[in-house]
Amino acid sequence: MKRVPSIEETLDRLAITFTVKDVMTPRAGLVCGVNSADAGRVSDENPDFDVIPIQKDGTLVGYFERNSGRTSRIAPTDLVSDGTNLLDLVDILEDRQFSFVLSRHKIEGYIHYSDLNHQLMKLTFYVILEALERAALNSIEGRNDAECLRKDLGSARFKQIEEAYKRAGLAARSLRSYLNLSDILRIATETGLMKADDGLIKAMKKVRDGAAHVSENLVSSYDDVKRLARVKRECLRILATSR
Repeated sequence: MKRVPSIEETLDRLAITFTVKDVMTPRAGLVCGVNSADAGRVSDENPDFDVIPIQKDGTLVGYFERNSGRTSRIAPTDLVSDGTNLLDLVDILEDRQFSFVLSRHKIEGYIHYSDLNHQLMKLTFYVILEALERAALNSIEGRNDAECLRKDLGSARFKQIEEAYKRAGLAARSLRSYLNLSDILRIATETGLMKADDGLIKAMKKVRDGAAHVSENLVSSYDDVKRLARVKRECLRILATSR
């Protein structure tokens, strides 16, 4: 029988296979200005972009930020390697909204926090949260009968689960089948698998929904990046301690 890869092995493969290079906008695809004044004009013409790179003779040398109206030269602190894995990218973008991408000693692309919605990033978070859900489910074995669920989830939520179970009729498998991620994580806190307040549990469910649905995003504003980074760190911590 073929061995199923562990979550650590799967994440390692994702880290090796998919990097910043796979989600960045390459230099050839950027909307640029040729100098400070031109970048300001290009910014006015492209209101969807809050940063306009400045490119001279095929080389990216600076950028214009609409919110501040400031032009800056690209500094070492503005750079990230094209080989950076996607999980590390989340931490980088938690500290700054964008970076330029260095490839073989030349700036060859641009990454913005909105790129965290790329399908490869969503795939990575889906894998992490699926593993978390599986670990949490394993931890609540023996606590998925009606009495325990009512106690752990409260009467109102248990009633919703029970009604869904009854509506399924002969197709129903168990009450456990009607738990969502939030339910599972809340019960898991009772087992000692994880310590999480309602805010973290809601954030994990929101990220899971964003990863699972094409029409939803992992981040809708820059404030969401901190939430995404926290979810990543807590998921990896829990998975590391639940092995």
